[in-house]
Amino acid sequence: MSLIEQIYDAAFDRPRFEPLLRSIAQEIGGNAAFLGWHDFERNCGFDVQFGNDPAWLRRYVEEFAEHDILRPILVAVPEGEPAPAAPYFLRPDVSESVFYNGFIAPQRIVDNMAINLIKRPGMIATLAILRMGDFAVYGPAEIARMRELVPHLRRAVLIQSRLIDGENTADGFRQSSAGARDHIMLLSKDGTIVELDPQLAAIVGLQIGQPIGHSGFGKAVKDAIATSQPVIAELTAGNSTITRLLCEAQELQRNRLGDLSTNQAATHAIHIGIVDRPRIIAYAAIAKAYGLTATEARVMESAVEQGDLVTIGARLGMARATARTHLHRIYDKTDTNGFADLCRLAYRFVCARGAAG
Repeated sequence: MSLIEQIYDAAFDRPRFEPLLRSIAQEIGGNAAFLGWHDFERNCGFDVQFGNDPAWLRRYVEEFAEHDILRPILVAVPEGEPAPAAPYFLRPDVSESVFYNGFIAPQRIVDNMAINLIKRPGMIATLAILRMGDFAVYGPAEIARMRELVPHLRRAVLIQSRLIDGENTADGFRQSSAGARDHIMLLSKDGTIVELDPQLAAIVGLQIGQPIGHSGFGKAVKDAIATSQPVIAELTAGNSTITRLLCEAQELQRNRLGDLSTNQAATHAIHIGIVDRPRIIAYAAIAKAYGLTATEARVMESAVEQGDLVTIGARLGMARATARTHLHRIYDKTDTNGFADLCRLAYRFVCARGAAG
């Protein structure tokens, strides 16, 4: 299997990143590597590595991070450009530094192929491939090879981030549907509306992407989050009361990697209204309404219920590529724009248990 194929396999299957790093390091003659992507504003991220001594990794965090004179130099390198560190080792300010003599030299690190895969405000994804021991520094051929791989690696990171974001969206709906109310609204950490069904949007006069605001409804939602108790919101027009909504907040557990997506992550589900019976999704009704085949209906149910697009094929006994083909046909038939939109559609078909048959 080629390196390009391995990169895109890892993009859709997170555990494959470690063997991918090994293959890349072997390709350019490195013997240790680290790949990490982090959102510093939200203090979240994900990383994978091999070949590094755990004791030295701990010492870096506890002792040498504050002395890392190379970090600002390498972070300043333009996005996507391979930057071997060996030339900087020759600079007096580096070679005479605490970091070089206490961390680089004792490990016999002769070079580090460092690449900023993603550089955004507050977010960075970095790749580092080390050469340690009796080796020469990286040459033009290794730099050129890494330059060929960088666009594919960057796409793989973004694909994986979006997959996790989709898993988080489905998981948010799944968690929030337990004992579901009449309506569900998902909010981000800063109070921005991430998901909102059309019926509730019409009632409260808000849309996806807007802040919850300081209206009576917005205050009730904020109070429900702050107190962890149900709070009543009264919506009025003029001097007449239109309706009263019971707002109950539920904190959602999130996978940290999803925070790297361009989409905002949902941190709270707000249950609106009162329902005294459990709910299920009427998948048969969805299939009939949108003309899904029996197999497509099974794929949709597996995707929405499990929130995992990667292992659909394994769960249903079909190839991964076949499952993805079915999923894209479902998007086309239901006129949805991806997994999050499909989940939003499915949860409009939530009904009282026993009534979905």
